[in-house]
Amino acid sequence: MPGSEDRSGNEPAAGEPALDVSGHSPINIRNLSVRCGHCDQHQTLAAFERRGDWNVYTYECESGICDPRMTRTLVEVPAALDEFANRDPSWRGGKRHAGADHPHG
Repeated sequence: MPGSEDRSGNEPAAGEPALDVSGHSPINIRNLSVRCGHCDQHQTLAAFERRGDWNVYTYECESGICDPRMTRTLVEVPAALDEFANRDPSWRGGKRHAGADHPHG
Protein backbone atom coordinates (compact mmCIF):
# COMPACT_ATOMS: atom_id res chain seq x y z
CA MET A 1 0.00 0.00 0.00
CA PRO A 2 1.35 3.41 -0.78
CA GLY A 3 2.04 5.77 2.09
CA SER A 4 3.98 5.94 5.30
CA GLU A 5 5.73 2.86 6.62
CA ASP A 6 5.78 4.28 10.17
CA ARG A 7 3.47 2.05 12.25
CA SER A 8 4.57 3.47 15.61
CA GLY A 9 1.47 5.65 16.04
CA ASN A 10 3.37 8.83 15.16
CA GLU A 11 2.50 11.15 12.33
CA PRO A 12 4.44 10.59 9.08
CA ALA A 13 7.82 12.32 8.98
CA ALA A 14 7.99 15.70 7.30
CA GLY A 15 7.84 15.25 3.56
CA GLU A 16 6.34 11.75 3.84
CA PRO A 17 2.87 11.37 2.34
CA ALA A 18 -0.02 10.35 4.58
CA LEU A 19 -1.45 6.89 3.99
CA ASP A 20 -3.57 7.05 0.82
CA VAL A 21 -6.40 4.51 0.87
CA SER A 22 -8.51 6.10 -1.86
CA GLY A 23 -9.83 3.56 -4.32
CA HIS A 24 -9.24 0.59 -1.99
CA SER A 25 -12.00 -1.68 -0.70
CA PRO A 26 -12.78 -2.09 3.01
CA ILE A 27 -11.05 -4.95 4.82
CA ASN A 28 -12.91 -7.11 7.32
CA ILE A 29 -10.45 -8.99 9.53
CA ARG A 30 -13.17 -11.56 10.27
CA ASN A 31 -12.87 -12.75 6.65
CA LEU A 32 -9.23 -13.81 7.13
CA SER A 33 -7.85 -17.13 8.27
CA VAL A 34 -4.53 -17.00 10.12
CA ARG A 35 -2.52 -20.20 10.54
CA CYS A 36 0.60 -20.93 12.55
CA GLY A 37 3.71 -21.40 10.41
CA HIS A 38 5.02 -24.02 12.83
CA CYS A 39 2.08 -26.39 13.51
CA ASP A 40 -0.33 -25.28 10.73
CA GLN A 41 -3.24 -24.85 13.16
CA HIS A 42 -5.48 -21.79 13.09
CA GLN A 43 -4.43 -18.94 15.33
CA THR A 44 -6.80 -17.03 17.62
CA LEU A 45 -7.21 -13.28 17.89
CA ALA A 46 -5.49 -12.36 21.16
CA ALA A 47 -5.06 -8.58 21.03
CA PHE A 48 -5.95 -5.43 19.16
CA GLU A 49 -4.23 -2.06 19.14
CA ARG A 50 -4.80 1.20 17.28
CA ARG A 51 -1.48 2.67 16.06
CA GLY A 52 -2.06 5.95 14.28
CA ASP A 53 -3.25 5.22 10.74
CA TRP A 54 -3.07 1.45 11.35
CA ASN A 55 -4.98 -1.12 13.38
CA VAL A 56 -2.87 -4.06 14.53
CA TYR A 57 -4.42 -7.45 15.25
CA THR A 58 -2.30 -9.97 17.17
CA TYR A 59 -2.99 -13.67 16.66
CA GLU A 60 -1.51 -16.45 18.77
CA CYS A 61 -1.24 -20.19 18.32
CA GLU A 62 -3.14 -22.10 20.99
CA SER A 63 -2.50 -25.63 19.76
CA GLY A 64 -0.66 -26.62 22.92
CA ILE A 65 2.33 -27.48 20.72
CA CYS A 66 3.69 -23.99 20.10
CA ASP A 67 4.75 -21.23 22.44
CA PRO A 68 2.30 -18.40 21.58
CA ARG A 69 5.04 -15.83 22.24
CA MET A 70 7.21 -17.40 19.54
CA THR A 71 4.52 -17.98 16.90
CA ARG A 72 2.64 -14.68 17.30
CA THR A 73 1.35 -13.12 14.06
CA LEU A 74 0.68 -9.39 13.62
CA VAL A 75 -1.79 -8.31 10.95
CA GLU A 76 -1.74 -4.58 10.14
CA VAL A 77 -4.80 -3.04 8.52
CA PRO A 78 -5.14 0.61 7.46
CA ALA A 79 -7.57 2.10 10.02
CA ALA A 80 -9.53 3.90 7.32
CA LEU A 81 -10.26 0.56 5.60
CA ASP A 82 -10.83 -1.54 8.73
CA GLU A 83 -14.52 -2.39 8.49
CA PHE A 84 -14.52 -4.59 11.60
CA ALA A 85 -12.90 -2.12 14.03
CA ASN A 86 -14.78 0.86 12.58
CA ARG A 87 -18.15 -0.75 13.44
CA ASP A 88 -17.41 -0.12 17.12
CA PRO A 89 -14.69 2.50 17.76
CA SER A 90 -14.47 1.55 21.46
CA TRP A 91 -13.82 -2.16 20.69
CA ARG A 92 -10.53 -3.43 22.15
CA GLY A 93 -10.43 -6.79 20.40
CA GLY A 94 -10.50 -10.50 21.14
CA LYS A 95 -12.54 -12.75 23.41
CA ARG A 96 -10.21 -11.98 26.30
CA HIS A 97 -11.26 -8.34 26.24
CA ALA A 98 -14.93 -9.26 26.08
CA GLY A 99 -14.60 -11.31 29.28
CA ALA A 100 -15.50 -14.61 27.60
CA ASP A 101 -13.74 -17.81 28.56
CA HIS A 102 -10.77 -18.41 26.31
CA PRO A 103 -10.06 -22.18 26.25
CA HIS A 104 -6.60 -23.46 25.47
CA GLY A 105 -5.68 -26.54 23.48
